[in-house]
Amino acid sequence: MYISSKIDTTGLNNNPINDSPFRIGSSNVDWCEPNYAVTEYISEFWNTVSNIFFFLVPPIMIILFSSYSKRVTNGITILWLLLIIIGIGSVYFHATLSLAGQLVDEISILWVVMAGYTIFLPAIYFPQSLRAQRHRFIYSCIVLTIIVTCLSIIYPYANAFALMILGLPSTAFLAIHLSRCDNRRIKNLGIHCLGMWGVAVTIWICDRMFCSFWLSISFPYLHAFWHVLIIFSSNEAIVVCAYLVVKYQYPQANLILHAWPNEQWGCFSLPYLKFHDDGSYLSSTSNNFATKSIV
Repeated sequence: MYISSKIDTTGLNNNPINDSPFRIGSSNVDWCEPNYAVTEYISEFWNTVSNIFFFLVPPIMIILFSSYSKRVTNGITILWLLLIIIGIGSVYFHATLSLAGQLVDEISILWVVMAGYTIFLPAIYFPQSLRAQRHRFIYSCIVLTIIVTCLSIIYPYANAFALMILGLPSTAFLAIHLSRCDNRRIKNLGIHCLGMWGVAVTIWICDRMFCSFWLSISFPYLHAFWHVLIIFSSNEAIVVCAYLVVKYQYPQANLILHAWPNEQWGCFSLPYLKFHDDGSYLSSTSNNFATKSIV
């Protein structure tokens, strides 16, 4: 993730770029898109504007999952708020190529992954001493994330290393539990999510490793497509995990997968979950499925 920059630093060699993380071009990371090719105010224009979905999708999902948040956990709302922070960091980074923007972008991803573990990871995977008290596992994850965050500020490579260690198991957990899922629609959504994630990673690698080729055909914009694919695949992963975590602990729960604005939009719709009895639950002061204890 952190590969030497192609940015021209002529004239800056006598001044260490790390003396100010807010300095334009202070990051060692630079993507294939030519800098300042569209406007003199934004370094990587298309890599910047492609983050718009990080600001559109999460607020919609927070509204669509409002009943789920009330009945299961508010933690899922935190995930979407963190995705917005990723968007802010990514916009700042690609617009300026500053180290500060890079750190906000990358560290926010770390917090999303760790938040996902605290919310969705079944207790069976916990250390024996933490299985009976999930809050201790949550506190341990928070402490670990803070430590890695501090290390990342000092040594940015630490964050890339942590993401590699944490990201691959999360994908494996999702695939394993999908294989045991008996809901065909959820399973198809999970397969679509993993497939989209695979395409996104392939695009990320191609943009980084074969930049000269994309420049030769005047199409150095793959990283912008990565942004679009990763926000939608991450959103689908949250929906699938939100379903699996409830069914794992409460098999009798009647969760239904919906699409916004409607099913006819196909791949362009946003999947979300609702309980079959949401209407009666929300209109009642008492309920028989208050599962806030999950988190």
